[in-house]
Amino acid sequence: MAKIKVKLKCENIAPLESLDNEFENYSLKIGVFANNGCGKTFISRMFRLLERNTEVSDSTTTPNTDRLITLGKKSASFGFRVTDDAGIAVEDITINLTASSNPTIPTTRFLYHTFNQDYVDDNIRALDFEHTDDVQGFILGKTNIDLTDDNKKLVGITSARATLKDDITKKIESYISKYITPITNIRKLGDYGQFVSADIFLAHGDAKKQTLSKSFDEYVADYDKVKSVPENLADIDSINTFDFSQEQYNEIQTLLSTAYTLSSFGESFKEEMKSKQDFVEKGLSLVKTSEGRCPFCKQKLDSDALSLIDKYNDFITNEEAKIIRRIQGLMQLVETKRKEISGIKTKNLAAINRYNDYKTKYIPSCEGKSLAELDIVILDGTLVALKEALETKHKDISAVVSFPTDEKTFEVQVLAFNNSVTDNNSLITEINSRKNTIGEENKAIRRNICKAAYNHWIEKYGKDQLQYLELGKQEELLKSEIEKKKASQKVEKKKLVSETIKNVLDYFFSGKYTLDEKTFRLVFQSKTLEKNQTKNVLSEGEKNIVAFAYYLGDTHTVIEKEEDYKRLLFIIDDPISSMDFTYVYTLSGVIRDIKSLFPKMERVRHIVLTHNSDFIRILSSNNILDKVLLLKNSALHEWNDNFTVPYINHLLDIYKIARKGEKATHTTANSIRHIIETIDKFESINSNEDSVKIFIKNNIPNDKKSYTYINDLSHGGWRTEQPPMTDDDYKEVCETIVSLVEGRYPNQIKYCQDNS
Repeated sequence: MAKIKVKLKCENIAPLESLDNEFENYSLKIGVFANNGCGKTFISRMFRLLERNTEVSDSTTTPNTDRLITLGKKSASFGFRVTDDAGIAVEDITINLTASSNPTIPTTRFLYHTFNQDYVDDNIRALDFEHTDDVQGFILGKTNIDLTDDNKKLVGITSARATLKDDITKKIESYISKYITPITNIRKLGDYGQFVSADIFLAHGDAKKQTLSKSFDEYVADYDKVKSVPENLADIDSINTFDFSQEQYNEIQTLLSTAYTLSSFGESFKEEMKSKQDFVEKGLSLVKTSEGRCPFCKQKLDSDALSLIDKYNDFITNEEAKIIRRIQGLMQLVETKRKEISGIKTKNLAAINRYNDYKTKYIPSCEGKSLAELDIVILDGTLVALKEALETKHKDISAVVSFPTDEKTFEVQVLAFNNSVTDNNSLITEINSRKNTIGEENKAIRRNICKAAYNHWIEKYGKDQLQYLELGKQEELLKSEIEKKKASQKVEKKKLVSETIKNVLDYFFSGKYTLDEKTFRLVFQSKTLEKNQTKNVLSEGEKNIVAFAYYLGDTHTVIEKEEDYKRLLFIIDDPISSMDFTYVYTLSGVIRDIKSLFPKMERVRHIVLTHNSDFIRILSSNNILDKVLLLKNSALHEWNDNFTVPYINHLLDIYKIARKGEKATHTTANSIRHIIETIDKFESINSNEDSVKIFIKNNIPNDKKSYTYINDLSHGGWRTEQPPMTDDDYKEVCETIVSLVEGRYPNQIKYCQDNS
């Protein structure tokens, strides 16, 4: 049988600060004995990290692997290597641990299943020694259907799809790195996660374009604009509306349409007065304070002059003069309103220039909008006509002057003008608001950049994406067909778990305890235990037996397909805690019979760790282990069988003297005595010194030297009258013992024959 090499390496794994050992063996049926505190449990914990679905972190802040690192150290490593006889590594794994970090668990060839206190605490004790009934899934068996062509086709599709994905991903990631990543804070946007990713692009089956008004490059240009907005950029001033009240309009209309009666003054006087009215009025105001003298030439005014002045005063106070003054005031008002609309137009033009500057340089979201130019031609024409009508009225207040524009038309003109102003003011308010909240503008553009990039990829790689998705459909369809074919021989895991647990329990309890297959509750003397009752019924030793039974049953939960059984490697750390010694023998038998519990394994692999010397002796002497090692001082040493199986070693020594020609030593007599006492104790149970003597007398002829030699020299005695024993004498006595054992237990001598 070819040998394998096994290497175990631990660096800063708790007490194992520097363990590096390699040894040869014929199998992976290995035992490790260690006293408490030597580190065997830490070895089992490292193996447990290699299991499927094992949580390596129990906290968001501190990984539970930190407890595996030697105190005071920041890192550690664990290595396990198995090499076949040709020097090819069939398993070669390394786990690196770093404080406060979760380790990366390597892919393994073996399928590890570990029993230790952590397993019991996590899976058994946490459930009060009950087993969860939530066992899901199936194990796929071998099928007689030839899947070679299907698998070959599947490999081809998978490979083509992977190649296409890799090509698209590289192009998109290059685009992202070059054009999108440099944009500040764009990764924080929800739209980034929704659109900017090769995986997202490939996953979208419909690949619908986003509705946008611009291209990617245009949005990037917009982004450059908004990020260049100067601080304290002034608002654009709003435009005043044109104010011409209804009362003013009605007054003009009434004045123009009313024929006023002429006074008693002559026409020439009236004309003269009209032309000098302002002068006359000013002079009259000065006469009041001139003490009867002309305010201009300072001559004393006679009675005729004073009479004329009185007439002037009467005229001024006449209603006609009031009308004339009012006409003049309205003429001035109309001229002022003409200047007002002209000023509004001028201010509007300035606002248009600033608006266009802002939207072009800084606020791209307003690019599609513009302020309207104000058309004052019609409204100004109406005002001009209105002024001319007033001038006509001013010349002849008795005339009825037709109004150039009716009330309704003029109102419409004013409303239209002001509506244009209001519309412009709305756009001005909007652009001012966008300027003052430029961050939102920036964010909106960055969102559109994400969407535009997605649209760009649809244009560039849309056909490739559709091909990728089609290959995915083909892949899933073919996988489904293969799984349907495989499913023809799949086995429910739950059934296998329950059967194995029941079989293992029967080893120990012979029907006293079993398992209810439906509820997964423990059955005690044919009665199913209630929830939370199990922990109160079982003794501590029985709890460990049940835990070990659950462990072996759970083996099926790590199996996905029948071939996985061939990869199993059991790691078993001290399963015998609190067990009676009878149960220790039974558990050893369970380990020996693992192959019968899992017949599809083909080759048994287990590493048993313990600090119980009797347990390791039983496993070793019954060939359950092929190799036993001693863990001490961070090193693995060859185990000395004399510590655990002295009987077989004594028998080997006697056999070699009797039939291999080796020389006797000073320990030969003790070896013979040990063999006799062991056989007598095995056959008589209550062995003592008298019973040993009786056994010797009854089974060894008195005419041989054996009795004296065994009964005397094995106790250190020496009689001077007794002659020394020769080599032939030793050989003769040893042959007597070997023959005795061979007659009763021939396989023991056969073992000596095979191992000497």
